[in-house]
Amino acid sequence: MAYLELFDLPGAVYPRRVLIYLHEKGLINSPHIKITPVTISPTLETSAPGKPKGTLPILALPDGTFIKQSIAILEYLEDICDNPQEEWQKEFVATAKPSMRGISARERATTNEALAIVDEAAAFFGFACHKGSKLFFGREPTSPITAKLAIGWAEKNLKNLEPYYNGRYEEGSPETQVTIADCVLFSLLQFAKELYQVGLVADPELLNLKRFYNAFKERKSTFLSPDMWPPQVRELAPVWLEE
Repeated sequence: MAYLELFDLPGAVYPRRVLIYLHEKGLINSPHIKITPVTISPTLETSAPGKPKGTLPILALPDGTFIKQSIAILEYLEDICDNPQEEWQKEFVATAKPSMRGISARERATTNEALAIVDEAAAFFGFACHKGSKLFFGREPTSPITAKLAIGWAEKNLKNLEPYYNGRYEEGSPETQVTIADCVLFSLLQFAKELYQVGLVADPELLNLKRFYNAFKERKSTFLSPDMWPPQVRELAPVWLEE
């Protein structure tokens, strides 16, 4: 039986995008996808049987090739769901929920706009962590000032994203159709808050995003296991270096 294999590190921000998506899409329990946990060493190196070189997530395809970027993985899975060609693909998408990119060209453009903004914010925040968190001290050059600037850039991106969530996830309103941008955004906000103890939506100007975060964190797809991160990572990550 043909199947996809996802090499996964559940506590990492980019792999978590895909896991949340698979839950929301209704594909997480498909026999056509195998999720292979990857171990992480004290030096932050990852390994697993069959895992190719590269950062996570990595999706292995039945033809022996790999997709090594989270956004590309999400787009690939959405493409399969929109237009399954092979028999295994048709079986794989049998339980899939409707498009998470949108139906019309306008809806898809809006999703892509939001996705690009979130992805840039995630890159800035990840850079801030590497420059300012004690987790990376001694492993690479650090700079608390640079980290502070990078977090500011991430927050600026989120302010640009705020209008996209106007009217979405409001209490008492009909259930909002989840998009791939939602999965990517929540992965970032949860990662920042729960591991690094940085509230990226604490700014009073981000009321829409804060409402989104509070609503989305109640979904089953976002459950955090108590042992999601190794003790050493959990201990060091929220300690930010002083200027």
